[in-house]
Amino acid sequence: MMPLVDSKAMLIYAQKNGFAIGAFNANNMEVAQAIVSAAEEEQAPVIVQISEGAIKYAGEHCMFSIVKSLAERATVPIVCHLDHGVNYDTIIKCLRTGYTSLMFDGSSLPFEENIKITKEIAKIAHSVGIPLEGEIGRIPDAAKGPLSPEEMKKYLTTPEEAKEFFESTGVDSLAVAVGSAHRMKVQSASLDIERIAKIREVVNAPLVLHGASGVLDDSIKEAIKAGIAKINFATELNKAYTEALKQKFAQEPELVDVRKYGEFGRQKVKEVVQEKIRLLCSSGKAKEVMNEIAKGNYDFSGDATEREIVE
Repeated sequence: MMPLVDSKAMLIYAQKNGFAIGAFNANNMEVAQAIVSAAEEEQAPVIVQISEGAIKYAGEHCMFSIVKSLAERATVPIVCHLDHGVNYDTIIKCLRTGYTSLMFDGSSLPFEENIKITKEIAKIAHSVGIPLEGEIGRIPDAAKGPLSPEEMKKYLTTPEEAKEFFESTGVDSLAVAVGSAHRMKVQSASLDIERIAKIREVVNAPLVLHGASGVLDDSIKEAIKAGIAKINFATELNKAYTEALKQKFAQEPELVDVRKYGEFGRQKVKEVVQEKIRLLCSSGKAKEVMNEIAKGNYDFSGDATEREIVE
């Protein structure tokens, strides 16, 4: 049995060795199963992400229990990560529940306030050995309409901001805005690779790319070379699952067995996840990452309710 692991050693190792860890959002059991199954087949370390939206839909305990159960039966290292946590109470609930990696997204706040709150949450997470991802810059929402190049520049992270934010907060990884956007349904975005490299020069921590579903494959490869170590995919998985169900219902309009169309959707998501794992060059890296994790105390398999959280 393989307990859930945290993301810190995994991301540091990936950044140092020229690959990235895929972080895939799960909103239901089938998608979580697809992510872990793909990781198993590719023998890749993987991060299963639960967003605040997924928590509102299914609850933090339900989604965590699914991921934990899958991890315990897996042969690859798996992280259960809170994605885009903006609500303090939700973050603390996830910490108490047993999530092994957290994100606080204060990017919509004024810079100094983002630093202040992120620093406080980092202290709480670190008190029980859990890493925290922060975010500086703004990653736009493609569903709200396209942005001009000039408008996009207003959202981008500067190396100076990234350096100050990282040094002031003590986060373990940093999400940066470098040209991607959330909820893009077509791969068309190119990243500012030079900006990533400059941020990497002044931030001694793994960098995170959000909104990767809409980024061109070649740009993702260059981003990894420049210092991106964690790459998030959500929309592409949702799209694969939804289109699979539409296809199944078109083929069998009288179908009412949820297991049959759920299985079809799960397989399509698995194919997408495998494709992304290969793109990130993390296939076959599970054993290396586990050896790296074994060098430190990264096992969080104990009862989460026993965590003495310092608030």
